[in-house]
Amino acid sequence: MAKIAFWVIFGMCCAIVTCEYPELEKCPGEGPRYRDYMCNHDRTHRVCAQLVDNSDGKCQELSWSDKKQTFWQITGQEQWNWKTKVCSEPNPGDSWCICMWATANLIDKVGCKNVHINCAATDVPYLLGAEKDGGWNLDKARECIKEKCPEPKTEEVKPSNL
Repeated sequence: MAKIAFWVIFGMCCAIVTCEYPELEKCPGEGPRYRDYMCNHDRTHRVCAQLVDNSDGKCQELSWSDKKQTFWQITGQEQWNWKTKVCSEPNPGDSWCICMWATANLIDKVGCKNVHINCAATDVPYLLGAEKDGGWNLDKARECIKEKCPEPKTEEVKPSNL
């Protein structure tokens, strides 16, 4: 229990103290469930993942594996495929706020290199502070996010000589 409390507090501190990450952007394609299209409203939907190629209005599912499997095939969600919602108004795009557990599942199945993450719209500090989601251990997800979405470097500010 103490370990869980530590990670909860760490996650909250990370979200408050980690000023190095820029302000979270909208997840392009996220539906109206959050009204502002951001991946920061609940405990799980914190990763903005690119699910489709919507260039030129094609709205084609992206391959996430060497076997050419889509997000929906890999996560067993084919019957709920919502790609048309991703590509449609009111926030047309190519991505969606997915669960941290789904991210961990994807990374486990296809490897970090095959996972399509929109870092600017992913709540990176929150994910880095989370240990588990939906029963999934997030160790590999945290490592992958660190690799794909490194903390921005800040310039050293030197006091001017007066």
